[in-house]
Amino acid sequence: MDTMAAIAEAAIADMPPAGRFTTADAELIRSQRDALLSVSDRLVADFYDTVFAHPPTAGVFRDGERAARENTLAQWWQRTVIGPLDQDYFAWMALVGLVHVVRRVSNPMMLAMADFTVTFVAEHAAAAGIDSSIAESLGHAFRRLAATVGAIIVGASEHAVSSALYEVVGMPEALLERLRDAEVNEALDTARIQTGHR
Repeated sequence: MDTMAAIAEAAIADMPPAGRFTTADAELIRSQRDALLSVSDRLVADFYDTVFAHPPTAGVFRDGERAARENTLAQWWQRTVIGPLDQDYFAWMALVGLVHVVRRVSNPMMLAMADFTVTFVAEHAAAAGIDSSIAESLGHAFRRLAATVGAIIVGASEHAVSSALYEVVGMPEALLERLRDAEVNEALDTARIQTGHR
């Protein structure tokens, strides 16, 4: 398997540049660090209240695990706000993709909670003391961050599953991809007939 940094770089390279997180985004987030850190406890509590209120997402966790996961989220938030948002940060996000595979965190779950975080920032910016003229730009920065982190996590989880299949069955990834594509094309043909969308 490639390194986490290489997986993160590949995912970012696949993204259209306009949707990628930028150095300017990182600087804007860092410039609002005091305000953003002031809502840390609320973010963590609301995030996990949301996760645990939904049986499928709650089912990802073991009994008594919430405090440890809250601590992990708080660490992520602090690193995100203070920085640096560098290669090591994005490699960490690729590692999260692998954790999601073994913990059965689906991509829909992850993407919904990434959106939760972006929405939380938008809704709490004023209460945190962030000027409205900055809040909109900050919201855009967090949307690009969520898109970039989401792309990395999805890319890492796809890469992990593909690599694991190769290791288990000893079949080259290119052959696995051709077999997958053949099966998906059959499913696509059936779905088009069922939905009437050609």
